[in-house]
Amino acid sequence: MSQRLKGLIVVCAALGFVSSAHAGIVTSWTASDVAKWISASPGVSLTPSVLKWGTDIGNGQSSLTITNPGGTQVVTTYIGGGSPPPAFTAPGSSLTHHNVPITNSPMTGATLEDSLTLMGPLTPAGSGSGPGTLPVIDFNIAFLETTNATPCAAASPPNNPCNDIFVLLGGFFNQTFSYDSDGAGIDPAVTYFVNIFPTSGGVLQILSNSACAAVHDANPAAPATGCFGFTTPEGGDTVLTFGYTISTQPLVEQVPEPATLALLGLSLVGLAATRRRKQ
Repeated sequence: MSQRLKGLIVVCAALGFVSSAHAGIVTSWTASDVAKWISASPGVSLTPSVLKWGTDIGNGQSSLTITNPGGTQVVTTYIGGGSPPPAFTAPGSSLTHHNVPITNSPMTGATLEDSLTLMGPLTPAGSGSGPGTLPVIDFNIAFLETTNATPCAAASPPNNPCNDIFVLLGGFFNQTFSYDSDGAGIDPAVTYFVNIFPTSGGVLQILSNSACAAVHDANPAAPATGCFGFTTPEGGDTVLTFGYTISTQPLVEQVPEPATLALLGLSLVGLAATRRRKQ
């Protein structure tokens, strides 16, 4: 047998292995993402999309507003784990903190519920109706409306009142679901991993001990040290935008650096445990 023919056989075998390894994997999906507020501290005005609190002293109340992307998006399956390139992240909901000076703030925490629905595989076409709505994701937030008295608990801009402080509670998990793409059992069901994480806006980081301790004093559910969150300056709007990925392997959690967020495996903040849905 010629070396060229042997090489061709090896290449074909390798291609066959890759094709087999990816058999049954849905490579893109149609999806929708909807978030809503489901709880907040007593005294906070709550609707599914807006929280408002505090006594207006001339600039309105402080608020947290959810904006959902609307319609459907196409999300491409990341075949692998680790850190997915940005092209594999679909736009999710965003959270805007309207931060103005107020008095008599009752706000110490809230829970945001995020619902991701996979309505059907786009590729391969005709693979079925899709897994449907996945188990909801709860983002539990501890919050401190600072008194604007120096020294500030968290680093704040010069000559500006103290930043308010958010702490995200809970662990980071890869939610999973299993899906049989042909619906007939010819190809085995594939397990997929879903991650939701902030992609821009407020900078998530390990906060200072003074910031963590201040939030812990207001809401003991927050850790007194090593807490994970972000701060927002007074007198403006800060937008935290979320995205989501679907991958064939779990994403790897990494510890954020002080000024940046490693987006690997930051998922399901506040989820008590990894939950599985099978089709």
